[in-house]
Amino acid sequence: MRLILLDVQLKPLTEDADSPNEAYVVLSLRNQRVIGRYTPEKDQDELATIATATLDAVQQALPVPVRLNLKNAIKLTPPFLDSPLLVVIVDLYYGKSHFELTGACQCEESAVNRGIAQAALDATNRLVSFILSEQKK
Repeated sequence: MRLILLDVQLKPLTEDADSPNEAYVVLSLRNQRVIGRYTPEKDQDELATIATATLDAVQQALPVPVRLNLKNAIKLTPPFLDSPLLVVIVDLYYGKSHFELTGACQCEESAVNRGIAQAALDATNRLVSFILSEQKK
């Protein structure tokens, strides 16, 4: 069982041109929608904002308490690829266990917002699948 990315949106907090964008990420699990939101801190980039909103949705979707902390969300442009490679690194705390998770997604420049959310899911979905399977037992 995996979380599926449905939508990613960035919306300005206010009508002020310098206002940061709040991220909304919609995930699906067992035909239920889960909405993650994140309002960025000052000078936080959009990639980190979207990745954090994705992690918020993941936490909401799980039937047990976990803590997900974004360590890094970066866009790489290696010369051997024709399109950006997005990488997300996450700390996951589950019970007494700590995991450092890494996910990646290669996408077109026009789909970077969706790609960074997909990279965050790539980082978390293996453990999400494990947690959900444990809950069925």
